[in-house]
Amino acid sequence: MDITRLYPIVTLRDGVVFPHTEPTLSFGRSISVAGIEAAIKSDKQLVFVGQKNDSLTPSPSDLYEIGTLCVVEQFAPVNNELLAKIKGIARVRIGPVSQVEPYFTAPIEVLPESYLESDETVAIARQILMELRHLFDMGRSVDFPIFMRLMSGVSAAELADQVANMLDLKTPIKQKLLEILSVDERLNEALILLAHEIKVVELEHNIAHQAQAKFDKNYKEQVLRERQKTISKELEKLGSETTEDEDDYAVLRKRIKTSGMPDDVRKKSEKELSRLKQMSFSNSESNYIRTYLEWLCDMPWNKSSKNNVSMTRASRILDEDHFGLEKAKERIMEYLAVMKLRHAQKSPDKDGISGTILCFAGPPGVGKTSIGKSIARALGRKFVRISLGGIRDEAEIRGHRRTYVGALPGRIIQGIKTAGTKNPVNMLDEMDKLASDYRGDPSSALLEALDPEQNNAFSDHYLEVPFDLSNAIFIATANNIDTIPSALRDRLEVIHFSGYTLDEKVNIGASSGVSWPRPGMPI
Repeated sequence: MDITRLYPIVTLRDGVVFPHTEPTLSFGRSISVAGIEAAIKSDKQLVFVGQKNDSLTPSPSDLYEIGTLCVVEQFAPVNNELLAKIKGIARVRIGPVSQVEPYFTAPIEVLPESYLESDETVAIARQILMELRHLFDMGRSVDFPIFMRLMSGVSAAELADQVANMLDLKTPIKQKLLEILSVDERLNEALILLAHEIKVVELEHNIAHQAQAKFDKNYKEQVLRERQKTISKELEKLGSETTEDEDDYAVLRKRIKTSGMPDDVRKKSEKELSRLKQMSFSNSESNYIRTYLEWLCDMPWNKSSKNNVSMTRASRILDEDHFGLEKAKERIMEYLAVMKLRHAQKSPDKDGISGTILCFAGPPGVGKTSIGKSIARALGRKFVRISLGGIRDEAEIRGHRRTYVGALPGRIIQGIKTAGTKNPVNMLDEMDKLASDYRGDPSSALLEALDPEQNNAFSDHYLEVPFDLSNAIFIATANNIDTIPSALRDRLEVIHFSGYTLDEKVNIGASSGVSWPRPGMPI
């Protein structure tokens, strides 16, 4: 390293100056302008080096070790900036910075380049020229004088540097090319980067062509969507990972095929999906259709809990969870026994549910809802609680039409979806507190759901397709059965839950670790 001379050092926040190139750059920072002016007053030689960051006030540690020795060919002040035409001469290694104000100065070491001409390097150079010509023919903006100079024949070193300079590369990649002293290796890297650039340009052309074919009044959206699809396909071909570019229509189509829905429901879903594909994202109806398809895909069309009716296990669970209630438990055991018998007589795909709908009637706090949970646990099924208290709108049971904003299925279908199986234990809580008004009679809507002759094709207004509820168990609860409409009450077998006796309360308290009655408490 020649330490007898200190060269002005000008830092570049973005980009790299290569030897054999003649870029025109503008400078506005005082430290950069001072360095150029110092070079102009001397022999116009200075060193350009890239910054590792974009700091406005770089320190010596922010500079790369390798830079380019340049000469200032022309300069002119323009709008408080200094415009200068630079010519790159050679790669240099920058020594320790000896001056930081008003500009950097440092000694330099000119780095020799190595080049071993061979048939391979000649072939690479020719291929680079062919790719450059292809890039130019595709309409890529290229400095025409430089292009003609390269086509007329230049050295391998200049060819590699010119290609690296004209490509739109990030500063770290350009710096890496600058630090390669082997011309052979630099040629090879330039060819790889040039080929990648051509692929990108070809992809842009294909995207533009495909988008033009589908051009319409919503062309901006269509162009972006087609570009997204094309890029995703090309990345898949290259083995790259895709992120959010996956085709959501393909996802929906796959979910429809794997959902297990009946053929008629699947045909309807595919028809709706075709409508969705023809719609623009800006169309508000597209969101409604997408939500509708997701509901159809999420329904447990062919998912059921395994039928496990064990009388011994059921009796044990009922006794563990509830003290007393002997008459109620006895009737529940009879209900389960009939279920087991019918299951043994029917085909394996049916659960053998009896047509009887149990209704637990009694005052609050006697365990009506909790015994329903025990039945679900005894059968190994999911438990769904549907609160009916205060419901006045029939749509709460049957769902809303899809034409309404914010439409959803009814509570029965919502419960089935939440359970994830088509044969859960549905607890219809507070049935006696159903009401009716101008929006319809919810109790009438329950008739179809609870009728074993009809509920194998229950139709929800939102889904608009039949769903089989025949394998589900429905158990109702009520405090006063007199307020239940007669048509609905006729479909129920009422099991009365009386209040607990004093002895039963004492035993319940003892089993839970509570001493009762407590001292001083009146009995």
